[in-house]
Amino acid sequence: MTRAALIVLSTLLAACGTPDGEASAEATYTIGPEGAGNLKGETPFTLPAIERAFSGLDVVAVSVTGTPVFEVREPGRSAALYVVTPDWTRGYAGAVGTASPDVAGPKNLRAGMSRLSDVPTPLKASCAEPSAAGAITLVCDSPGFRLEFSGAGADPLLARQTYVPPLP
Repeated sequence: MTRAALIVLSTLLAACGTPDGEASAEATYTIGPEGAGNLKGETPFTLPAIERAFSGLDVVAVSVTGTPVFEVREPGRSAALYVVTPDWTRGYAGAVGTASPDVAGPKNLRAGMSRLSDVPTPLKASCAEPSAAGAITLVCDSPGFRLEFSGAGADPLLARQTYVPPLP
C-alpha cells in the first residue's frame, strides 16, 4: 500500500470516530470495593472534591431527609447515577450509592438487572436480612462495599450498590 493510500485510509478511519461530546453517552460508570467513578479513598465532602472525583458529570447538592447529599448525574439528565452521602461528621464522603442500571459493579452487576445468583462468591460471604423490614430484603456487606437486594425467594433482585470509602 502506498503512503498516499495509508494517509487516505487513516483520515477515513479518524472520521469514523466518535465526535466530541458524544463519548459521555457511551461512558461506562463503575462502582465496587475499590471505588465509585474516580472516588477511591478518603474524599472531603465538598463540591469541588466530588466534582473532581466525577469529572465530566454534573454534581448537584440536594437535601434528603435533612441530610445534605450530592447527586452525580449525566449532563442534561435529572436521574442520579450516584448519590454521595457524608460521614457522620459531614466532613468526608461516607458512602457512594447507586440504584442506576447504568453503573456497573463487580462482574458487571447492575441494579435492577442483576440477581443474587450473579454475585461473585466473595461478595456473598456475609449476606443477611436487614434489621428493619422494608423493600430491602437482603444485605451483603464486604469490606468497603455493600449490595442490597429486594424481593422474595432465593434469587432476589439487586436494588442498590454502595461503595464505603475509608475515613481518616
